Formats: sequence, C-alpha cells, structure tokens
Amino acid sequence: MANGKNFTEDFMESFSTDESNPKTPRENLAWQQQNSVAEYNKNVFNDLLTENKTRPVRVQRVNVVGCGKNFRDSFLQRQLEPLLNHNEHLTMQDFLKNVDLTTTNFTKTNTIRNIGLSIAMPQTKSPFTSSDTLEIIPTLNVLPVKRFFMKVGTDVGNGEGDGYLALQWKNIFGGGEFISFDTSMSSNRIGAKNRSQNLVSFSMPINNSPNLKWTTIGYQSSRLIDYTTYHEEFALGVTNRLSTNYYPAEKKLNHELSFENLLRGINMAYSPNNYRGNSLINDFFLLNAGHSLKSSLTYSIQYDSRNSPTVPHQGQYVKVSSEFSLLPGNRYIKSCLDTMSAYPISNTASVNLSLKSGIINKFNINPVNPLDKFHLGGPNDVRGFMLSGMGPKQMGMSIGGDAFFAAGASLINKIPYAPNDSNFKMHSFVNVGKLINISKKTHVAKELTTNVDMSIGLGIVYAHPAARLELNYVLPIVAHQGEDVRTGLQWGIGLSFL
Repeated sequence: MANGKNFTEDFMESFSTDESNPKTPRENLAWQQQNSVAEYNKNVFNDLLTENKTRPVRVQRVNVVGCGKNFRDSFLQRQLEPLLNHNEHLTMQDFLKNVDLTTTNFTKTNTIRNIGLSIAMPQTKSPFTSSDTLEIIPTLNVLPVKRFFMKVGTDVGNGEGDGYLALQWKNIFGGGEFISFDTSMSSNRIGAKNRSQNLVSFSMPINNSPNLKWTTIGYQSSRLIDYTTYHEEFALGVTNRLSTNYYPAEKKLNHELSFENLLRGINMAYSPNNYRGNSLINDFFLLNAGHSLKSSLTYSIQYDSRNSPTVPHQGQYVKVSSEFSLLPGNRYIKSCLDTMSAYPISNTASVNLSLKSGIINKFNINPVNPLDKFHLGGPNDVRGFMLSGMGPKQMGMSIGGDAFFAAGASLINKIPYAPNDSNFKMHSFVNVGKLINISKKTHVAKELTTNVDMSIGLGIVYAHPAARLELNYVLPIVAHQGEDVRTGLQWGIGLSFL
C-alpha cells in the first residue's frame, strides 16, 4: 500500500480520458473543457488529501453508485467492510488505505471493471465529533463486469483443423459466483477427431470473503503423446478445491487443499511418422495400458512477492506441495518444491535463480502409473534437451522417473537500443538437472547430485501479460547416453520456466 499522496496520484490516473483526436472543433472545445475540469478536480483533491494527511477523519456514511441489482446486500457489505467497520482513530491516510482495501476486495472477486471515488462534506456536522476531525462522505462509483461472454473460433491449415468454444457467466447470484465452460477439438484429418478437451468450472467466495474461494472443476481430455511410445492419454474427473486468494503485493501465504477423483487411461496407437523411434511399444506402457482410477488429496502452500509472474525483475516465489494417492494398489506421496528468486542489478537487468525438485514415495511394490511420473527436459525446464528427453529410458524412449531436480540461473537485460520498458528482453542462462527412478538400494540425494546434465544458451524473451515466450540458441554441455538433446534454436511458451 502506497502512502496517501502516491495513492491519490495513482488513483486519479484512472480518471484520465482518451487522448484520441476529436473530429470537429466543437468536440475539441468540449474535450479541452472536460480536461480542464478533470485537472482542476484532481488538483483540488490532491491538495485536500495532502493538507489533511494526518488529520483525524470520521466517515459519516458510504454511498455506492452504479451497482444496481448486481450485488446482494451481504456480499456488498463484506467488500465494503474496510470502510464501514474501521472508523475509529482514523486519519486521512488510514482512510485511503481502507479505500485501497475495498478496491482490492472487489477486484479479487472479479465482479467489477472499474471503480472510482469522490468525497463530499456533510451539510451538518455531528455534535459528538471534535472540531479538528474532518467528517466525510465517500461515494464509490462502481462499474460491474459484463455477466456473459462467449467466444467461438476455428483454425484450419496444413491438413489440420480445430475448433474451440468458451463460455463465461460471472456474478451469477450477485455474490462473485463464476462458471465457465471451455471446449476444444482438433484433428489431423478434417472431420476425424483425435484430440479433445472439455472443462466446466464453478467458483465462489466462501462466506462472501474475497480471500477464500471454493472451486469445483469437471474435465475430460484426450491427447496424443509422441515423445515416448506413441499413445493416447485420456482423463475424466472432478476436482474440488479450497484456496486462499491473496495478491503478491499483500506478501501473505496462499494455501490450497484439493480432492481429485478421476478415471484415466492409456490407449496404444500407431505412430504416423516414427518420431524419436516412438513406433515401437515398450513394456512399461504396454503393461500400464487400459483404464485406472485415481483418488488423491493435495495440499500446497505458496508465497509470491514477484513484481511479474512471467519475467520478474525482483521478488521471490516458493511453492511446496504434497499429493497423497488414496486408492489401494497405487498409494504414494508425491512431494514437490518450486522456488524462484529475482535480484535486480540495475534498472534494466536482473538475475533469476530457479530450483525445482520432486520425489514419489511408494507405499507398496506396485509401479507408479506412467501418468503420475515426473518428466524432465524441454524448453520450459532444462533447455537444450527434447521434451521429456532426460531420465530413464526403455527401448530408447522416456518412461519418466520417481525423483528429479533441476536448477537454473538466468541473466535478463534489455535489448540494445530498445526502450527500457520494452516487453522484449535478452537473456543468457545455465540449466542443470537430473531425473531418476528409485529402488530400495537408491541413495536419492547422491544419485540426483552426481553426473548431472547441463546446458547453456542465450536468446530473446517476450513478456506477454498472459504468458512468456522464448526463442533461444541452446547448447548441451553435459548429456548422458540415451538422452535426447537439442542443439540450436529452441522455443517455448508458458508461465513457468526454469
């Protein structure tokens, strides 16, 4: 939370108008008059807040304009709680912090598009208020979200086709409830479906709280896997999730508890191009083909103070998770650690350090299902290797592992002659990692930290608001027999990178 003056300067920026050129002299005059009034109001507002920064304040009442019948009373009252219930020993600076908290509450529930503030003085002052106390009546101008959204599209080209449909219904019952439906289908022959994904998600705040959320997800997916024995993986399941909803700026821990039940399976298929020798069928996937049930309980804890989730300049990220598979015959605990730290070395350069690791501890002699194994290698983790190109192999093809570790160091800086705030960045990196299977005689720590694979490279990063894109020139320095390396250009897209 910024101090009072900085907050008001940032807050008033939301009232700035479009700078496009008007078409007529009359519109130009009206535009100039509107800008003059807005600038005058902004200056008066800033002067008022600056002069009364530490002055005692009493909020007489709160007005909310623009919400109509979009919100139920209990939900609205909970989001306005910082303004309604924290009114003792209040200064103007404290009041602005409460306004900021209220805005954050609405934003977390995804129920508004914009919110504005105006302050008025009451015509009559309360006789029970001291003479130096400033009585105010804040008015919040709320612009609710559009409740319905639909997007439909198709892509056809190079003998392939796909179609997608996305539906969203926000703030269903006036309390931040949200339901979405996404479906996509694609084929390598027009009219012959071979991959699909359907997802229905419902989420809602618990007890109207912006910081506690319940989510139920139902999904069905089918995809063809070509980096090992060629096969189709399918899943049909339901996940219930209870999670906290704190922003990185709040510097609090986020917790998540989820319960997943699904039917999944492996269908062997014919490889059309013998990519990486995947036309062969190894015993590991053959023995695990068919249907299986999975029921698991997962808990994770996360801390994130990064200024950006895709290309951070500073901040830390830590996530620890444990999944307990419950059903007999496939019981295990799967534990994962994911950390990342960004250290600025100048206004335009930073060093990013990352570490990921995981281990599966089995409770019986049955092998872990291929769909539950770890995989390593590719543009999003250890660069310089093919997707899932590291670790145990059978007949030259990846079968995944029971434990892994991967670490990376990156130097990110601006591209020469590019603006300092450009979304394009340069980066150079070193990645190391290893993936192993565990037996009774395996010393896990020793196995993971000896004879590790290593790669180096440099490239271009594009920090899109929705994802990170990379185009790198990669060079494997250390690789072991049977691993699939990648030398030369390699590109990746996603949110999480090593």
